[in-house]
This record gives sequence, C-alpha cells and structure tokens, in this order.
Amino acid sequence: MKTKPWLLPLMTLLLLVTNASAAKDQAQLNSQEQKVIDYLVEDWGEDYGVTSVDIAMNALKVAPSDETRFRIGNYIKAHPELHEVIRRWGWVTLVLTPDEKLIARALINAQRDSRPAPSVSELAKALFIKESGIKRGLAMLGRYEILKKDSKAGGAGYAVMPRYIKWEPRLDFVFHKVSLDNGRQFNTN
Repeated sequence: MKTKPWLLPLMTLLLLVTNASAAKDQAQLNSQEQKVIDYLVEDWGEDYGVTSVDIAMNALKVAPSDETRFRIGNYIKAHPELHEVIRRWGWVTLVLTPDEKLIARALINAQRDSRPAPSVSELAKALFIKESGIKRGLAMLGRYEILKKDSKAGGAGYAVMPRYIKWEPRLDFVFHKVSLDNGRQFNTN
C-alpha cells in the first residue's frame, strides 16, 4: 500500500501541535497559583530580594502544599522570561524550601567528595530536620529532577543528578531569609 507523500508531514505537524497544547495545558495555573507568581514578580529585586515560592505562599496565606508549590515551581522553571531574578539565580533557588536546599547540599557535598551518601536518619540528625521532613524533601528533589532514585547510592537511596554536582559553588542551594520589622519576609543570596 502506497501512502500519500503529504501524509507523514501532516501527521508530524499534528503530533507537534498536540504535544505543544498538552504542555501549555500543564503549564496553566489556577488563580491562586497565579497570585503567587504575580507576588513573586513584583517582589523579586526589591531590597535585593530573591523571594522563594514558600515565602510568597505564606505571605498570601495560601495553604502550604507540595503539589501547589511543585506546579508553581514548574511554571517558573518553564518561564525564565518572567523576571531577571530567575535567569540570574536559577529556578532552583526560587522553588525549593530551605530544608530541601539543605538536603540537596548535604547529598551534593557527599557525592562530590566521594563519601557515602548519608542515610535519612543521618541527614535528619545533621540538618536538625525530622525524618519525615527529610523523606518529603527527598521526594520533592526527585520530582524536580535534582535527585534520582538509585539503589546503588546507599544512604537515603538517591543520587544527585550530574549537572548539580559540577557547578561550584552551588549558589542555587544558598539562601538567607530576611524578616523586616513590618513583617515582610524575603530571601537573598
């Protein structure tokens, strides 16, 4: 059976349009999530602020939710054109919580220094974070593709993705939280 010469290009075009539409639908934020983005874009750069999603959610009294933060984080990751702060400091700086940044740094340092990966209990003890918080942080770092599950890694069972080991210093895992007398909070790097 002979196919029409225009059929393959048409099918390819349809596939591309369908994939682009699906990606756009995934990137759509609900009104509450959009308020967080609007807050961040307005706040970034004020007082040298590099405010993170968790602080913005708290300021807007958005219920803490890893799923909401993940959706907002993916939106920021996909839209570096939103603000210079994203391009300068990286999306990781803006979407991870302080605990997640500490967990990532501990695993990066161990892997970079060829030390065994710390276990969940070792991370909890060293970082003063409950084990449940360590497990939650590891899961989020995995969802953001900063870590990957690796049974050979030992310890917590995760290995750091190579691109996060090689760049030194890991500025996207450095943060300082500032609290002003008027109640405003923001991060700075």
